Amino acid sequence: MLARALVFLEAVLSLTVRHSYSLTLAGDLAQCLLLASLLVCVAGNAKTNDQRARLFWGLLALGCGLWLSAQILWTYFEVFLRREVPNPFLGDVILFLHLVPMMGALAMQPHREREEQIGGLGALDFALLVIWWLYLYLFVVIPWQYVWPDEIQYGRGFDLVYFMEHFVFLACAGAVWRRSAGPWKIIYGHLFGAGLLYALGSVAASIAIDFGNYYTGSFYDIPLVAAMAWFAGMGMLASKLTLRPEPVKALQERHDVWVSGLAMFTLLSLPAMAGWAVFAGQVPSQVRGFRLVLTLITMMLMGGLAWIKQHRLDKKLARANRELREDSLTDLLTGARNRRFLHTTVEGDVRQVLRSYSATAASQSKRNRDLIFYLIDTDSFKEVNDRHGHDIGDKLLVEIARRISSAIRHSDVLIRWGGDEFLVASRYTEREEGLSLPTRVLHALGDEAIELEDGVTVRCTCSIGWAVFPWFTRAPEAVSCDDVLRLADHALYEAKKAGRNQAVGMLPSRDEPAPSMGTTLGGKQDRFAEHLAAKLVTIAGPQKAFAAGQGI
Repeated sequence: MLARALVFLEAVLSLTVRHSYSLTLAGDLAQCLLLASLLVCVAGNAKTNDQRARLFWGLLALGCGLWLSAQILWTYFEVFLRREVPNPFLGDVILFLHLVPMMGALAMQPHREREEQIGGLGALDFALLVIWWLYLYLFVVIPWQYVWPDEIQYGRGFDLVYFMEHFVFLACAGAVWRRSAGPWKIIYGHLFGAGLLYALGSVAASIAIDFGNYYTGSFYDIPLVAAMAWFAGMGMLASKLTLRPEPVKALQERHDVWVSGLAMFTLLSLPAMAGWAVFAGQVPSQVRGFRLVLTLITMMLMGGLAWIKQHRLDKKLARANRELREDSLTDLLTGARNRRFLHTTVEGDVRQVLRSYSATAASQSKRNRDLIFYLIDTDSFKEVNDRHGHDIGDKLLVEIARRISSAIRHSDVLIRWGGDEFLVASRYTEREEGLSLPTRVLHALGDEAIELEDGVTVRCTCSIGWAVFPWFTRAPEAVSCDDVLRLADHALYEAKKAGRNQAVGMLPSRDEPAPSMGTTLGGKQDRFAEHLAAKLVTIAGPQKAFAAGQGI
């Protein structure tokens, strides 16, 4: 209501009162009050939990604050000093730069729902844009203010860059408005309309200043104060709307390229500006030299910022690749590793074992050089799924994986082998100590019942089959790692057949392979194990008897 009253008063005074100090006082105070109310209305919307919406309103508030600062400086000259504002004017650079944060606000695009603003404007992008617009002002306008004073050239240069800045702002606002929906589309529509009215009024006033036709309170101020009131109304309307980000369509992501490429365009434009500085025609040599030095300094500064940005992007990309690789090697349900992890790492583990068994291995490497595979299968898991449902079954698997993890060493790797079956690859261990890990696992699962949600309590046991690589210590390459895994699977079968809730290990009954064994092993599981002269080592779980030394 106050904004409308001030606009109406400004319009009446502009059309009925001649140029005078009273008219100047009324015009300057009205614009200061409108801009102050605009700043309050916009900044009040920054109190939101959404980070991008907070940045959007914060950058708009920064732009409005700069606009208010320029107006206060203008008022200081006209009201307190009672002097005509000089042309060139020191506050012109503030007035020029206040649209840059508003462009940054549009680049935030808070209407779009996404986990991360890939094409958005970061702090370094914003710094690049601010530096470029400041550079453009210094390049086009400042030489005619300080290096080679020329009021006419100054006015033309300012009008050019000011019109260009308004055009870019309106183009960004129009693009965002067109691609938005819902309440945010209303806000962007008001922002575009107010920006268009402000552009027309401010450019017209700037041209009038050059021709000496402008004075505060003239009819040129009517569209300006109307635009200020419109901006303030937009801020008040936003406080009443529920502004939520909308889901982003896949095809719309391609439209974000202009946002991420905008800052890079500013850097690429500098060589063209340097060429203009060198080969421009009718300009004094002092202006040409100033522009060239300014361009070189700006290229160094913006190039440094671009390098920092690229360095951060490289680190971010490397981190994303690491996380993607981890996800590809991890079972999403239990958090254990998956089969792909074993296929990725087992060759390195095998080479390490073979090196430790080589004739040239150092004496201190004769310990903890075996690789033992333990296949762990949950007993009666299907009954849990059938009785309580798959959700409870999934929660049981998560708890089983947690308990197994608590029973193994940090150097051991827990792998979800499939369904309710797990594999533990125990590195840097001794075959003589092969019974210790299954003993701990059997007790970790069988000693205490597992309490799940909805009051479901499950007694859980497991069967374990294990085998060691290398199979023959004197001929470590005679039996492959895959064959050792087949032996562990056979041992698991024996543990199931013997009544479950126990661990069965397979160890060779001799140290060297039989002369007739050859390099290729095949046949059924029992004949395969028999061919390798395997023996079973059995340990019972809780409440079962212990037996050892059973042979095949």
